[in-house]
Amino acid sequence: MSARHPARRGRWRVTWELTRQRVAPVAVAFLTLAAVHTWLVWLAERDAPDTKLSTLADAAWFGVVTLATVGYGDIYPVTALGRTITGVFILLTLTTIGFLLTAINDAVAEVRRMEREGLIGTTLSGHVLVCGFGDIARTAVVELLAADRKVALLCGRPDEIAQARELGDDAELFVTSGNATQEVLDERLNARLALSAVVAFNDDTSNIVATLNLRAINPDLRVVVAVHAPELRKTLISSGVTYVASPSEFSGRLVASAAFEPEVARMLEDVSTGADGFDLRQYSAAPFAGRTVTDARAALLDFDGPLLVGLARATGTTFEVLSHPKGDLVIAAADHLLVLTDGVQAKRLADRWPSRQGR
Repeated sequence: MSARHPARRGRWRVTWELTRQRVAPVAVAFLTLAAVHTWLVWLAERDAPDTKLSTLADAAWFGVVTLATVGYGDIYPVTALGRTITGVFILLTLTTIGFLLTAINDAVAEVRRMEREGLIGTTLSGHVLVCGFGDIARTAVVELLAADRKVALLCGRPDEIAQARELGDDAELFVTSGNATQEVLDERLNARLALSAVVAFNDDTSNIVATLNLRAINPDLRVVVAVHAPELRKTLISSGVTYVASPSEFSGRLVASAAFEPEVARMLEDVSTGADGFDLRQYSAAPFAGRTVTDARAALLDFDGPLLVGLARATGTTFEVLSHPKGDLVIAAADHLLVLTDGVQAKRLADRWPSRQGR
């Protein structure tokens, strides 16, 4: 893949391009009209007695003064033919200016429409790209925004855009719609500069297509896919997907747990969301490098901070999750802490050891 990133078309660039495209034909017609007027009025006036328009330069100046409605009176036609030509020129100029203003207005209106529909594209970088706007994708967007992540969302239909925009403001959430083609993912959603992606369309065919296109655009992108058919898990993992979730399987486990240990199910629901209550979060373990798990737990509890419940151990380019790790395990700088925390405890951790949530 080429390291060169495509230029992003911002609002002003798109406005300029559309204005140029729509104004160019009118401008050419306008300049042609001015040139024809200059030539005709010079032919009509050059040999007239007491002429004021003896040269082409005089005729051009007269055209400019007439067009600008300044009316200095220093140059004017003295023949009936010259005045007739000038009169026609004035009427045609008024019409041409009307077309010119209409073209500019249409270009501005088109840019506003493109902005409403997310067609201009985003300049976000280090963001999370979300494909789909079903229940899973909508929940993912809410959770990501709650974790202070910027999100670029691809809805399946244009009529979903207005509802999607209610989830966040323009500074943190970009919304567009369409198929998950490489062109849309790259040019509109800036997939080359995204940190990770969540693929959660309502059908697995769209999920597979989006995943393959994302991997083609950005092979280093962390891709998480929610599939409806659990048998697709191995296929997607082998294609380089970071994580594959099967909502039906997870829901089945949660329902089964609730049947005989309902409080466990409630706790799982609580810690699965960062919007409120407690949450399972991941932080860099660099501040605790060289210390044991027992020491890290004690240090966190010392200021009533998060509870250390797991460790993500770096193994090359991947991580092995160690739930409830042994107390004598020594933490490495590349590891990540998995903690149970609420907003207050997370703030205490950030104040003590500045570290952004996530990886």
